[in-house]
Amino acid sequence: MNVKISRLSLNRFTIVILMMCFLFIPNLEDVEAEENSDAKIMFQANVDRELHYDQHALLELEIDNKANLGITEIVADLSQLGGPDQFFISPELNCVTISVRSDIEPGVKDIHVKLIDENGDTYTTSTTATVIPREKEENERDWDEAVIYFMLTDRFYDGDSNNNDPYQIDYRAITDNPRGTYQGGDFKGITENLDYLQRLGINTIWITPIVENIGHNVEYKSDAGSYFAYHGYWAKDFERLNPHLGTLEEFHALIDQAAERGIDIMVDVVLNHSGYGLKGTDEVTEPPVGYPTSDDRNRFIGMLRDRSGAGDVKMELSGLPDFKTEEDWIRRQLVEWQAAWIEKSTTPNGNAIKSYRVDTVKHVDNVTWQHFKNELVRIDSSFKLIGEAWGANYQDDLGYLNSGMMDSLLDFGFKDHARHFVNGSLEEANKLLIERNQSISNIATLGQFLGSHDEDGFLYRLINNGDSEEVAQGKLKLAATLQITSKGQPVIYYGEELGQSGAENWPEYDNRYDFDWALTENNHILEHYQRLLEFRSSFSELLSRGDRSMIGGSNDAEWLLVERSYQDNSVYLGFNLAKTKQEIKLIVSEKDAMITDHYTGKTYQSIEDSNGESYVLISMPDLFDGGTILLSVDKGEILSSEQSIEPIDSEDEESLNQSAIENRSNVLIIVMCLVLIIGLAGTILLVTKIKRRKR
Repeated sequence: MNVKISRLSLNRFTIVILMMCFLFIPNLEDVEAEENSDAKIMFQANVDRELHYDQHALLELEIDNKANLGITEIVADLSQLGGPDQFFISPELNCVTISVRSDIEPGVKDIHVKLIDENGDTYTTSTTATVIPREKEENERDWDEAVIYFMLTDRFYDGDSNNNDPYQIDYRAITDNPRGTYQGGDFKGITENLDYLQRLGINTIWITPIVENIGHNVEYKSDAGSYFAYHGYWAKDFERLNPHLGTLEEFHALIDQAAERGIDIMVDVVLNHSGYGLKGTDEVTEPPVGYPTSDDRNRFIGMLRDRSGAGDVKMELSGLPDFKTEEDWIRRQLVEWQAAWIEKSTTPNGNAIKSYRVDTVKHVDNVTWQHFKNELVRIDSSFKLIGEAWGANYQDDLGYLNSGMMDSLLDFGFKDHARHFVNGSLEEANKLLIERNQSISNIATLGQFLGSHDEDGFLYRLINNGDSEEVAQGKLKLAATLQITSKGQPVIYYGEELGQSGAENWPEYDNRYDFDWALTENNHILEHYQRLLEFRSSFSELLSRGDRSMIGGSNDAEWLLVERSYQDNSVYLGFNLAKTKQEIKLIVSEKDAMITDHYTGKTYQSIEDSNGESYVLISMPDLFDGGTILLSVDKGEILSSEQSIEPIDSEDEESLNQSAIENRSNVLIIVMCLVLIIGLAGTILLVTKIKRRKR
């Protein structure tokens, strides 16, 4: 039978056949899964909770590895959360902490995950994360808004002398190095001085490790001078408080009373090493007072290396017993001990520690840090970590940021930028800070510091390099302005705000001084810090996240004006390195612009010149007086700045700006008088008309 098929019918038939073919073609992921279903890997991903930009969630994987193949790599694409598109997940954990950047809009975000086995075969899956709006309560702040005050607890204030000698050492009798002994600072001492810290303007207190440390003089065999674990970094028992610091009730009181003042407590933790004398082979026949016992050593059986190994992770720092954190059970034990302090620190009022400063980050394997972060987030989705990875800076975070490990790192490069800045390289240092701004975000930020317990003090180094005390103090003030107004988390070392400083000279360590409470009265450096921190608080989000750009000034002029801007708001920072005042002309966009200098509290009304250009004349204080202006503009913005051609003294400057304000006031008075005169004339005219009508 002959059948004629039209071209149209043939086309329709072809389309139907093609559609049926497509229906039976599985997607590429299904093909890959089917090919590997008998011998390879199936897996799926899940995010355990919704999150906003100041919280975390856990990305968890369920892996069915029937053939028990080695998994060489797991990578997630977190770009929709503002994270990297190559985010590595440890195959030992199959779980990682994720975060979201503050500029990401709320909504459902896709996460794609890729797994590679030992044969190079690739498997993929996807899941979603729900980003919710961040609803901040009044006076609530985010992690990247932290202003951190770092103290050696033992050196801050002795609030209870009864806990000064729990091991019966008799520190007062030690004369070969009294600075190497405990000085008496404790939890109660911090609590009694929270008002001082609140007036200073900080919102986070970083205290040295709180766990029980070895009690003996580690130099008992030498004549170098006595030295004890007053700093807290030589743990003996990770489950008990150091009796030198006080009781759990006193720790709770500190946390509660700090919370009443809007201050968080950050605790220093160590996972890399224990204290001396805790290896199984460290038993001695005639131990000194406070030396670890057999029970102390038994606590760490199998956890410590027999000898120092090669590389950062396996070496023994300063001969300290090194934990084998790359072994899973040891990793989990250490993390369990440290994570337990969140619950232990929780007070009857529901307050607890909010973050950890993590010691010796580069000397512990990455898997341990991912696991540590995961377990903390299981307890508190907002818990944060700032790490000490020696040498980390904005150009090299050593792989610890945007990694599920650290939320922040101490910035070891900032103090050098600050030193170059105050020594005359204004433009070069500011250029680096602009680059630094672009490299950090709320989920991967940096804590900028000038001094610490492990380095020469900033002021000490300036004086040691030839500056007079007066000049060095002026430079410290200007460096503090740079530090506190920069993007990132300012970390202020205790006593720095008073002008205390010292050398990192073992075993005395002059940089680990006792806080000098006598210097808190009538201290010009302290007043400078308080003004800066008040400004930081007033413009917290802007200074924590805003862009940085240069408005005017130069190295030769010895001054610089910088704009910090965020979400259509700006502030302007003036730095004067000169030993005399600098008169600056600020060109503004509006004729009725009003500038406030938050450093002095003065306000300046714009002046209009004969060409219709509006400007403000302002005097920048000299270096000795802080060298700082902190400006905001009401109605308009600062367009440019230049040095005033004819210098004006402070009285003339105030008179000029005051006369501008008075002139505007006079204009208003004249206008009001004219209105009254017109009104009066109208009234007289009306009365006259009425009288004429009556006639």
